[in-house]
Amino acid sequence: MKKSDKPVGVFILGDLPPKDIAPVSRQIEKSGFDEIWIAEDCFMISGFASAAIALQATTTIKVGIGAVSNRVRHPAVAAMEAATLAGAFPGRFDSLGVAHGVPSWMKQIGLFPKSVLGALRESVTGIKRLVKGETVSEEGEYSSFENVKLTHAAPDVKVLTAVVGPKSVELSAQIADGMLISVLAGPKYVKAIRDQITQTRKASGLPEHFELVTYVLACVGDDRVAARNKVRDATAFYLQAMGPTMMTGVYGVNDTVEKLLAEDSADLANQIPDDWLDWIAIAGEPADAVKGIKELFAAGATSVVLCIVPSDELPQQVDLIGREVLPHI
Repeated sequence: MKKSDKPVGVFILGDLPPKDIAPVSRQIEKSGFDEIWIAEDCFMISGFASAAIALQATTTIKVGIGAVSNRVRHPAVAAMEAATLAGAFPGRFDSLGVAHGVPSWMKQIGLFPKSVLGALRESVTGIKRLVKGETVSEEGEYSSFENVKLTHAAPDVKVLTAVVGPKSVELSAQIADGMLISVLAGPKYVKAIRDQITQTRKASGLPEHFELVTYVLACVGDDRVAARNKVRDATAFYLQAMGPTMMTGVYGVNDTVEKLLAEDSADLANQIPDDWLDWIAIAGEPADAVKGIKELFAAGATSVVLCIVPSDELPQQVDLIGREVLPHI
């Protein structure tokens, strides 16, 4: 079992059948990982319900939700859900991630806000106040409260944001307890975000500590070339979904990203330059994975969460990484 001063986790993707959440969670814990993170992608699996299943199925591993849309649940309801899990599993559930929500999904259900920053601010600050035990009375543009107070407060719950845009990062530095950094973020981006947030919090007189939970696409195997090829489809999917961002911009490749997306998106996976995989993903043999994880920690990540692809290899890779990677972190 590895020490958790550099916690490494596994991300449970939304395509995992609900019946597999419990056995997969048990395997992740048995293999020596420190954390399980579960996203709530619309119309896939519920973040809170899935976290409850994972927590009940395991005994010591931490479970976090990263992330739920701030528009899908009223902050009072999200705070109640988080506090329930924290109270039922003290010390094991203490992190709730909150995001804007994928725009296309929010539009599908009529919840896309006029101000994404305003909606995020109301949600994060409301949840934080409520889990700490405050009584909240205020009228907001997206969420209002009249003498709302949780019966079961959970002051240890941290509220993190899952954001990418520079204005959202700046807001997060001021109001959140941490950030969930998306896949496609290499060490250079993690360091840039760490430096920006440190500067913002210092200027605002806020405590220096700020969680940077870093998601990373991962494929590990004995055949380095095969493992790197297997991560290409997922990389292409996220590049198409996000387009050029600061995550790729810090590496000076945004023009190339735009060109690749414009030329032939159907063959994007094969067009991604091989050297991009050195920072976009943790892909290759176990030694490559050890190196990649250590680089993310050195850049400022407080935990590294592996988004293992392809999904059907999750059991084998969890076992392999537990045996040949985690003991060396």
